Amino acid sequence: MTRQEYHTILDYLASLIKGTKWENHVFAVGGCCRDDILGEEINDIDLAVDLPGGGVDFAGFLHKKGETAKKPVLFAKFGTAKLVLSKFPEHEIETVQTRREKYTDKTKRDPTIVFGTVEEDCIRRDLTVNALYHNVSKGTLSDILGRSLADIQAHIIRTPADPDVTFEDDPVRILRTIRFSARYGWEIEAATYKGMIRNIDRLQIVTKERMAAELEKMLCGPHPAKALELLRVTGAMKYIIPEMCATYAIEQNDYHFGTVWEHTLAVVEKVPAIPVLRMAALLHDIGKTVTRSCDKNGRYHFYGHEKTCKRLIDIVLRRLHFDSDFINKVIFLAYNHMATKKWGPRAERMSDANLRKLQHMCASPERLERLLSLIDADNRSHAHGHCMPEQCEQILLRSQQLRKEGTAMFSYHQPLQSTKIRKVAGLTPDDDLEPYRKYLFELVCANPAKGKAFYERKLRAYTPPKPGRRRNKR
Repeated sequence: MTRQEYHTILDYLASLIKGTKWENHVFAVGGCCRDDILGEEINDIDLAVDLPGGGVDFAGFLHKKGETAKKPVLFAKFGTAKLVLSKFPEHEIETVQTRREKYTDKTKRDPTIVFGTVEEDCIRRDLTVNALYHNVSKGTLSDILGRSLADIQAHIIRTPADPDVTFEDDPVRILRTIRFSARYGWEIEAATYKGMIRNIDRLQIVTKERMAAELEKMLCGPHPAKALELLRVTGAMKYIIPEMCATYAIEQNDYHFGTVWEHTLAVVEKVPAIPVLRMAALLHDIGKTVTRSCDKNGRYHFYGHEKTCKRLIDIVLRRLHFDSDFINKVIFLAYNHMATKKWGPRAERMSDANLRKLQHMCASPERLERLLSLIDADNRSHAHGHCMPEQCEQILLRSQQLRKEGTAMFSYHQPLQSTKIRKVAGLTPDDDLEPYRKYLFELVCANPAKGKAFYERKLRAYTPPKPGRRRNKR
């Protein structure tokens, strides 16, 4: 939302609570205050209520007044609620009581939430830049710590309290510190950074869902490579995707620059900020951690690494509790990132038949464009002299031409039914039909404008290769 919309909503809330017990007890807090100061778009509105049970009860108050578009979603365990105002249906608001939270023992995965004062709520926040409070009734901004505004102006990331206390109370704040540092390109204050290192092992008690959420936000931020590098140097990566740690020192062949990790960072930076694309870029070479070999000339090879990545990506993302649809999309992209490598720097060795096969595999123009985005980022992240910055542009142009010509194959329909194939090829019900289907598919890819008579004639003359012998196409 725009800053103007943000302040319009706050003014409206002020009018609703005027003269009630909520007046002067409701505060906009955190990211919305920070982004308002920075002059950025406001992503969401978080309201803190400094009354016991205030987050849930205030949402109930708004609902009873008929101000919510639907019944608020309550999270009583954490004292929070989510709601949408009827007058501003496009913007979700989260309400929460001012609070204190702490892991009650060294192995508990979720913090215990208890009511606290505004001052206690401020101290327990992750970073000083997120510890500003806007009194909705008065329309005034409070810097309770006395340094939040200064840190924003100086571009410093630090914790409100002693870093050991902040990170011990909730170690996921280590990941949030990394995310905000990378997002804005701001420096992490020295004491805060040292506290991150001292408490990095606390990440082992954080739930996989929370780590996955932070990782996805880092990947989709404006500077994902910086965030990933901070995960590496702090040691946090081993608690999120331990398999990636092996990429740090794996040297590659002449086609690449640097290590697998350095190449990966370059690819991640070059793909659009789409979750499945950024995740595929991060994991596209993870198979190299187990497939590296060295020939007699001392050259490294990674044969079949794109196939191995399928298994590893499934393990990694399931462990982080991503849903199956997301996992399958990432696997598809990573597995096929080598699909056009042999087509030449300007796709001069690409045939229309092979392009149609790629179209068919992608099933939609949108999916092809997404795959080409990953391939292009990979192509442009090789060693000097081995990059192919123009290849994917040429592939996409030719694909668009095939669509205009009506010969694209995003949606392939077999021109001959199974019964017809058997009849034309003179097959019995016991004969294997699959070689003939594959041959028919090859025919259509090469000759999509031909009629059924052409395909029938070719099938009559076709003899499948015998097992163990190479197939001879006619």
